[in-house]
Amino acid sequence: MTQNVRTVGLTIVQDGPVLRLSLDRPQRRNALARSLVTALTDAFSAVGQGGKTRVVVLAGEGPVFCAGADLTEFAEAGNSERLRADGEGLSYLLAAMTACPVPIVVRVHGAAYGGGVGLVCAGDVAVAETGTQFSLSEARLGLVPAVIGPYVVAALGQREAKARMLLTAPFGVEEAHRVGLVHQVVASTELDGAVEGLVTHLLHGAPGALAAIKRLVPDVAGRPPSEVRGQLMDLLAERRASAEGQEGMAAFVAKRPPAWAPVPPDPAS
Repeated sequence: MTQNVRTVGLTIVQDGPVLRLSLDRPQRRNALARSLVTALTDAFSAVGQGGKTRVVVLAGEGPVFCAGADLTEFAEAGNSERLRADGEGLSYLLAAMTACPVPIVVRVHGAAYGGGVGLVCAGDVAVAETGTQFSLSEARLGLVPAVIGPYVVAALGQREAKARMLLTAPFGVEEAHRVGLVHQVVASTELDGAVEGLVTHLLHGAPGALAAIKRLVPDVAGRPPSEVRGQLMDLLAERRASAEGQEGMAAFVAKRPPAWAPVPPDPAS
């Protein structure tokens, strides 16, 4: 069953187990206006573990994925309190993406600048079409990519993130792929198929296991294995004893798909 909702520059489609969120301000190159940031935060925050949503796809309508912050609103912000509130709004959005218990696939096309790069970094898997341009050009405006900074550093590593922020120059999708900003690059005609392929792979993973992986990676990053050994052994035992762990092992032994795996289409239909 598919359900469509459109609100303040965001189109929301519940397509079975897939929640499809599309930035829908093409006339503004999907710039992140305050209302759009709030709508995205609400959408990601509403995704609950064990619910009907198992994968989120984030995309953009029109010629580009996202041109970053809405500079019209940013320029009109008349005081430091307003500017701080705008920054906090984007920070809450990126935090909601990180905390989202299901995988997020980011579909990138055309361009991703500034805050748009932040969205790509806060997602879990990103696929981009050939010809896409990326940029962290805040310094050219006398600004700093402060809010998205932690997510860019986590995605690219300290040295690469610093270089991109300092250089400010746009870079192409091949470079984005090389440094790990996107995981797959395809022709524009293959972009939707690539996204659906990733969705299918993710639907074969047990929902609880995928949620645990999303928590695991940032929790152990940068910590020595000896420091987290006990925590990891607890997680291993917990997952093996869980209903998913038991079902997964039983399915493997019986050579059948586990209960959470997507049902293949009937060739006769």
